[in-house]
This record gives sequence, C-alpha cells and structure tokens, in this order.
Amino acid sequence: MKICIVCEKDVEGKSAVPIKEDAVIRTIRRVKQFFHIAQGNELYVCEEDMPKHMEKRRGFERSLIFFGVLAALVIVLLLGTLLLSGHFDIGAAVFALAVGVLILLFAVVFNYAPAIEEKPGIVGGKKAPLPEALEPLEEKGEAAPAGARKAERKAKPARK
Repeated sequence: MKICIVCEKDVEGKSAVPIKEDAVIRTIRRVKQFFHIAQGNELYVCEEDMPKHMEKRRGFERSLIFFGVLAALVIVLLLGTLLLSGHFDIGAAVFALAVGVLILLFAVVFNYAPAIEEKPGIVGGKKAPLPEALEPLEEKGEAAPAGARKAERKAKPARK
C-alpha cells in the first residue's frame, strides 16, 4: 500500500514524492519485522502535504545541528576535565562519547522527518510534483537524469 507519511492516507492515484529509504527507516522496518507488525507500506509525501513535510524536515535538520553542537561541547567538556585533572581514564572517555551519542539520538528519535527523493516518482500513473528546491534546477537543465547527459554527449559529433 502506498501511504503518505504526513496525513497517513493512501496516495494511489494522487501525485506524491517517495521518501528516501535511509538508515532510520530501515531500522524501523527491521524492528517491526522482528515483532511481526510490519505492514510493508511504501512511504510517500502527497502533493498537498509537501509544504508541511518540508517545514518539518527543515526543523529536524536545525535540531540535528543544534544537538550535534551540544554533543560536541559535552564531549569536549568531559574529556577536557579528564585531561586537566591529570587522571585519564578510558572508562570516563567512553562514558563521554556515550553521552554525546545519546544527545544526538534525542534529535533523531524525537524530531525525525525523512528526506524525500530528489527525482519524483509516479504514483498511480501521475507524475509526482517536483519539490520547490528542484524546480529551478530542472529549468536550467541541471536536474536531468544521470544517463541523459551521457546520451547527449554521445549524440553530438565531436569537434575537430
């Protein structure tokens, strides 16, 4: 079944953009398969929900940067106090790294919004809309499929 991740409705026959299958999505799928609750849905973002999803994705990216900087500061602070005290303990260094990883996981667990595919897919026979960020690239010819540029070069005769 093809489901929009924002409104959780079927997108069959609507224009929608598929989401990228990243490590978080694969992990969620594996956990669901382990517990035998996987539904095997294909995940999309429908055209109506695209602005809402893009805003949520920007918020996720901002929080990931914030928590990344926070994790780095905590790690540097904890390791710095270890070095300044004159007693370097490998257990405390591992603890500092674990705390940094946990801080990063907060951003992923509580704010995650998956990225969408750069090239829109076709759902139910309709071409999916391009995300706003890609529309100017398509007009300039920069968003062409990878094989299309090679075909253009081969079709043009070489200059002598």
